[in-house]
Order: sequence, then C-alpha cells, then structure tokens
Amino acid sequence: MADSLFKSNRLLEAERIYLKNLNPNSSEFENIQFKLAYIAKVKNDWVSELYRLSSIHAKQNTPAIANRLAEIGEKQQLDGYAVSLIDQIEWIYFSIFPYLLGILLLLGLYAIIILFRKYLRNSRIPRTQLVFLSAYLIFLGLFTNLPGLLRFGIITKDKAYLRAHASSAAPVMQILKKGNRVNYWNTQDIWVTCIVNGQVGYIKASDYSAIN
Repeated sequence: MADSLFKSNRLLEAERIYLKNLNPNSSEFENIQFKLAYIAKVKNDWVSELYRLSSIHAKQNTPAIANRLAEIGEKQQLDGYAVSLIDQIEWIYFSIFPYLLGILLLLGLYAIIILFRKYLRNSRIPRTQLVFLSAYLIFLGLFTNLPGLLRFGIITKDKAYLRAHASSAAPVMQILKKGNRVNYWNTQDIWVTCIVNGQVGYIKASDYSAIN
C-alpha cells in the first residue's frame, strides 16, 4: 500500500506507513531508506535526508550517494561529507569486489590444497608457509568486510566538541554542529574515538547517533 501511495505522489501518507514498518533486517530496508530520503528531500528536511542516505552510504558507497551527501554538506556548511579518498577507494572496492574476491579465494584454496597434500604425504610443512597462509586468510577476512569496518555517526547536538583527549578538560580541536558526520571506532566510558577532517579526537557518546 505504501508503494502505491508513493507512486501516486501521496508522500506524507506513504512516509507514515514506511516509518511504522521500517525494519533493518528486512530485504526491503535499503529500498525504503531511499524512498524516505527522497521524501525528506521533497520536504526540505535535510537532516533526515542526510541520515537516510548516510545509512545506505555506510553499507554501499556509490558516487551518486556520496556526491548528494557532499552537495547537502556544502550547502549546510557541514563537515565530514566532502568526497574523500576513502570514498574513492570504496568505489573501486565495490566495482571490482566480485572479480577480485574470486581470484583471492582461488589463490587461498590453492594454497590450502598444496599444504593438505603435503600433510597426507607426511611431508614437512615449513612454519613460514603456515604463518603466510594464516596472514593471507586474515587479510581475506578484512577485505571481505571492509565496509563493515568503517563506522559512521551524525552529530545530533546543536554543538559538540572534538577534544584532543578523553576528558572534558582537554583542548578543543574542532567545534562540530548538528548534522556533521564523523568516523568512529572505539568507545571508552562516555568518550568515542573518532576522526573528523583528518583529525583524530574524542567526542562524547551522547553527542552523536550511530548510522551503522
């Protein structure tokens, strides 16, 4: 029903139904997020549009999404949305991922088969080969989960402070306003380690909302 309302341009009615039934575990979650982002754009609700697009961007970075986020960020004078080197690396990652992953899996399987055949023949397996194979499998795991290692959040307070240390007495490196996006990766008590515009610092966990 919501899709029918959306197609007939009854956006507010469709939005209410989408929000009521929004489920992150649903196969339609990303598609609904796109539609909610479009509705937010029509309503000129740029904060909601940022959040919706950023949640998709965190899982599947595409030039269209990244450029739209950069456009909103520039218009609203927000930090963290300019197209970055990380974005460009992710574009390459998603474009070649299926092919490169196939090659890497074949190489790993080839190495495992060789070592297994040595084991069946009771041949000596050099320690360096086991270490190399272990390191290769760890690299393969990191490669396949690269997007999941990048964690994003949006500042939800009108003003947040990026501090040099995890302390309210630490020097302020940047003052962030509502809507700014940060990359974060570690939480310690009430402090979150993050990076904003190339600077690593700390913000309070209550100052942002996680996107992924």
